[in-house]
Parts: sequence; C-alpha cells; structure tokens
Amino acid sequence: MTVQRQYTLPHCNLVLEGLNADANDPLSPMAVLMNAECHLPGATDATLAGGREFLDSLVTAVSRYGQQLLSGVPYPRATGAAPPLVEIKPGDLPYHHHLIVQQQPLGERVNDVNALPPLDIQLTTVQFYDLMEAVDQLLADSQTLPDMKAQFQAVSRRLVRPTEPIAKRAAAPALGAAALAAAGLALFFVPPPKFEPSRPESEASTPAQTSTPSGEPNTQAAEAAGSEDTGTAGDDPAPAGDNLDRLEGAPAITDAATIALLQSDVTQRLQEAWANAPRPSGDLAYRMAVSENGDILGYRYENDLALEEVDNTPLPELTFVPVAGAEPVQERVAQFIATFTPDGEVVVEPTEAPTEAPTEANAAELPRLEQKVTDGDRIRELNSTLYDSILAELEPLSTSEALRFRVRLTEAGDVVGYEPVNAAAGLLASETPLPGLITAADSTGDQADFQVVFTESGVLEVNPWDGWPQ
Repeated sequence: MTVQRQYTLPHCNLVLEGLNADANDPLSPMAVLMNAECHLPGATDATLAGGREFLDSLVTAVSRYGQQLLSGVPYPRATGAAPPLVEIKPGDLPYHHHLIVQQQPLGERVNDVNALPPLDIQLTTVQFYDLMEAVDQLLADSQTLPDMKAQFQAVSRRLVRPTEPIAKRAAAPALGAAALAAAGLALFFVPPPKFEPSRPESEASTPAQTSTPSGEPNTQAAEAAGSEDTGTAGDDPAPAGDNLDRLEGAPAITDAATIALLQSDVTQRLQEAWANAPRPSGDLAYRMAVSENGDILGYRYENDLALEEVDNTPLPELTFVPVAGAEPVQERVAQFIATFTPDGEVVVEPTEAPTEAPTEANAAELPRLEQKVTDGDRIRELNSTLYDSILAELEPLSTSEALRFRVRLTEAGDVVGYEPVNAAAGLLASETPLPGLITAADSTGDQADFQVVFTESGVLEVNPWDGWPQ
C-alpha cells in the first residue's frame, strides 16, 4: 500500500512517498521509500528530489551542519573524500548558508560532456532552521522510517579552540627556555675545574693513617674520605623531551578497560602522526605517561638511538604541555612503552599488567536469562520503547569507537540492568543514559535482552539480542 508522509513548515516542505510494511494497516511503518521531495519556498523554485541515497545524505548534511552551527566547532571532512550528494557550507555573508546538491543525470553515464554542475541554493538562517526542524520531525516519527537515526558525532576535543590564549599557554615554556638560556650564558664564564693526578689504586684503596704526637693512629682523615663517598650511580638517566619527575607522585590507573582503551587510542594517534616520517635504523623505545583523557603528559627515552632521533617521532608534537609545568601531577596516569620500529609500526604496551578488572562491567554484569519473552509483537514494542527512552536522554559521547551493551527489560518495559560488551563501553558507560534508566526493583518474571550500540558517528542502534522474531 502506497503511503505519504509530509512535514510542512513555513520555509520547508518535506514529502516522502513509499510502501508501508503492512498493507492492511495504514499506520504501519514505511518499509520501502520510493521518492523523497524537498520544497524550499523563497530559496529556489526547483524541487529537490531523489531516493533513499538522497534522503540519507540530506539528513546527514543537516544534522552535521546544525551541530556545527550550534556548537561553533567545525566538523572536519576526511581528506581526499569525494563530495557527498548533499552538503551545507557557511555563506559569504552573515546568516547565509549554501545548500549544495550534486546533480546526476538519470540513466546516463556521467562524463565531461553531460556532467552537470552542483546546484547551489542560498538559505537564510530561518530557512535552514525550518529545514532542520523538518528533518528532526522525520527522525522523531517512528511510523515513517524507523531505521533512520540522527547523524550526530562528537567532534574530537583536539579540534576545539583552547579557552586560554596561546600567549598564556606558552608563557611557562617560554620562561623556562629563557631561564635555561640565562643559566647557560652564566656557566659560560665559569672557568673549568682543575684536576689533580689520581693516586695509584693500591694507595687509594687504603685510607691514609697518620700518627699523632702520642703515637696513636689518626683516623679522622679516613672518616672524612669515607664521608665524601656519596655517589649517584643508581640515579635514572635524564629524561628526554618532557620531564617525568613531576609524575612520580601521580596515582596509577589500574582498571583493565581504561588501560586497554588508552593503549588503543595512543597507538592509533602515534601511528597516524608517524605515517610519513623517516624510518629509523633500529627500534626507538620511549616510556610514556598518559592521563585518563588520553593526553601524553611526558616521555623518557629507553635507548640511546631513541634520544638521537626523538625529533623524527611525533612525541614532541603530541605531548601535552600544561600551563604550570613545574607543579606535580595529581591526576591518575598510565605508563606505556612506545616502540617505533624500522618497519614503520608503532607498538604500545603497558609497563605493568592491570591489577583491577573493569569496574563498570563487573558492577553491571547480568545473570543468565532463564525466563524469556517469546511474543514477537511484544519484543518489537519493547525494542521501540527502549530506543525512545535512550534517545530522549542521549547526548554526544566522547568516544572514538562503538560502545556495545546488553540491556535487559521486563515484559512491562522496565529496565532491569545492563552490561558492557566491549572495553570502551565499560569505560564510558556513565556518559550514556543507561545508568539512569534502571527502574526495575527485582528481576522476576519474563524478560528480554537487547543489544544497544552507540556508534562512533553518534548513531543509536537497538536490536533484540537473539535477533528479530519471525
């Protein structure tokens, strides 16, 4: 049965036409999208139309540009990626925006002869907000395309402009460099020390003894010589790059999930930054200290070759320099050994094995499900209820990989509990709405498990744990 969904606003009219899932139920969700049209009165007389690919690209472009417009943080596009079917860019004038739609000849092979230039539509801020509202109404309508989700993604905090000016952040390093230069200049005028020839080993090994007028040996000289023997042979070598001395009193991260996530994140960042660097003649090994939010707080070379070629690694560039660099670090840190190999591979390993299991996963571990909900219609209703409950409280997450959870509901729709499936989920569970959704006081009666995934692109996915019922 052909159905039509329409979302009308003063400056935007979004019309979808397709086939619903149940021909006997006109309120059933749309199963197949046949055509999508977007009318923008006042902006263009042309009607933007297309299929599912056009609609997906339009929703993605509106969601990302709306996020950029409200947060003030530009959303980066992958280098070398082909332009999307629909894209929105800031205009040359304030309160103007460009909606760019790639035009493709239908049924023809695109070449230099018949290729059409992109359609550039200029929108005011009011017109764009109406377009964004129409897209939001579409995403909130579970009777149209329930598989279409909001396209939000947390932007890396490294792209956010620092709140402190560069002059203030660079004050401490600049002052330290000036002090070092002044000390070096002062030491330049100090004459070199004069050394006396050393005594033979046989004489040096036996403390000299002199006799007093009374004939008794004088041991004061030997005691004085012994008190001067205060060598520092056991001291650690001076650190390369950032000093790790201020990290000695920092508490250690012992959670296994946290260490695994930091290991994966640091490895990926170092590998990407070292992709085009010259390859060393041997392994370059460094000891690193990493904070809970992924910042490299300091590093120290582990072999002589690592000291000589430290400037060819990304460590000096990626190391976080705090404003007050001399103050001891109080936040928890994890230490890793990073090895840059001649083959171009970066290997990051923790210096010590974690002593604690992931606390979040253990606290939320679910027992074996004995009594299951078997009614297919009820499982679909519970899936929709859980999706709507999570989406209503969902905010952008600070994750670079998908978070997977197993969530258990009673037959009445109350959340019994959840358990993380991967390490990243165990670490960032508190950022999700799941802890606040637990309302069931007991776990008796029939229940159902669902898989909840928060993707790295900001999309929420909810599906029955055992698959959709037939």
